[in-house]
Amino acid sequence: MPAPLGPARWGQGARPAVLAFALCLLVLLGAGLRAPPRDLTHGDGYFYTSTAWDLLTWGTFSDGFFDAVDSATAPPPPGMFLGPGYPVLLAAVMRLDPALREAAACTVRHLPAGDAAARCPAYRGLVMPVNMVLVAGALGFLTAAARRVTGSLAAAGLATGIGLAMALAYARLLSLPMTESLGLFLFSGAAFLFLRAALDARRGAALLGGAFLGLLLLTRPSHVVLLPVALAALGLLALRPRVCRRRLAVAGLFALGVAAATLPWAARNEAVLGRFGLTAGYGPAVLIERMAYNEMTPREFGASFIYWLPGFGDGLASRLFGADTVARLDWNRPGSLYDIGQHRRHDALEAPGPVEDQVPGLLRAEVLGRPVAYAASTLSLAWRGLLIGRDAGLLALLLLPLGLLAARRAGRLGLLALYAAPAWIMLAVHAGASVNQERYNLALLLGLSVAAAWAILSLAARRWPALRVAPAGEGPA
Repeated sequence: MPAPLGPARWGQGARPAVLAFALCLLVLLGAGLRAPPRDLTHGDGYFYTSTAWDLLTWGTFSDGFFDAVDSATAPPPPGMFLGPGYPVLLAAVMRLDPALREAAACTVRHLPAGDAAARCPAYRGLVMPVNMVLVAGALGFLTAAARRVTGSLAAAGLATGIGLAMALAYARLLSLPMTESLGLFLFSGAAFLFLRAALDARRGAALLGGAFLGLLLLTRPSHVVLLPVALAALGLLALRPRVCRRRLAVAGLFALGVAAATLPWAARNEAVLGRFGLTAGYGPAVLIERMAYNEMTPREFGASFIYWLPGFGDGLASRLFGADTVARLDWNRPGSLYDIGQHRRHDALEAPGPVEDQVPGLLRAEVLGRPVAYAASTLSLAWRGLLIGRDAGLLALLLLPLGLLAARRAGRLGLLALYAAPAWIMLAVHAGASVNQERYNLALLLGLSVAAAWAILSLAARRWPALRVAPAGEGPA
């Protein structure tokens, strides 16, 4: 039976996480304040901004940018193209931040004419600090999870520092009204709570972890693939070596938490739109866009593994393979693979009938009909998505084999795998079904940070044995 949550337990577990949250928040806010203010059309921010503005102005959760109605002058129809997680949060921030409301109104007015970037002012307001609070919360969960996985406070602190370094590489991105901050917070919280539920059979952690995962599904619906994986893992733990009723209850409570978060939204979609689900249209549209990368030539495929390297990769690949070879790998160039995919996505959304109807034929043609091209482009896009965190991320990747070896020697490799595996599963999903930018996979920093910290401490312990991570059963768990 787990020990009750008293002052001693709080001092061991929660205090380092709270301290990590506070310190990380100060650093992140400083980095965010140095990021220049930008208008709301940068990145995909206008997707969420226009949807949030419609919700606040008309009281309707719409398809925002993706519907055919100019909501600056007329109420939009209800929609479910995007998950509601971040637009609902953004609408709440708009209530508190007049500058955001004005910038969003300007963006919505000028989006139909395509001149929002030129006509609307740069925005700086509450979005940045709210996003940074969420990222700091994710790093606080990382601290708690790293301590649980490694049994070492030193490893947890070092892992948090490495995670912070990776997050700081995206200070400008995290200042924008986009889903990355909320998605990372919910993923980190769900991963830690799942770990507690799986290892300690904590019912409260199971219920809350399920709710975190459910909210993550409402923010990034692609993560629905993690639900059967999580339930299967909890079910297997409940059956081995013999049936454990407490662990079966934990699996049921986890599923209940997911259902409590997601079913109200699915029921709304059924009642209002006649479709019981979390989203409609967005996944198929992204899949259509992604299949353009099946057009990669063998030379482009080889060049991509250098081109995707952060900072210097594009220039090096251009010198080694030639500018013509890497031209279609350029994200912003007309005629690039991404540009081709965007045009195909636009045409698919403009075609009559639900975009989902195009998916079976697309899969037959591009996956079953071209398995080698699809596998090659998936491998290339997985490599692009893996390269998170700029220099800190590259260092963590180089340290990963040593970190895995150190975890194995400590008898904790299974714990690390249990914690890190969901992000790697999503890397494969994003590579196979999307254009897979690195920002889609920021959750990789959780497991990578722990492994890198383990690797560094294992090297340092050769000189300072006190830094050795205790084998399972010797240290705190």
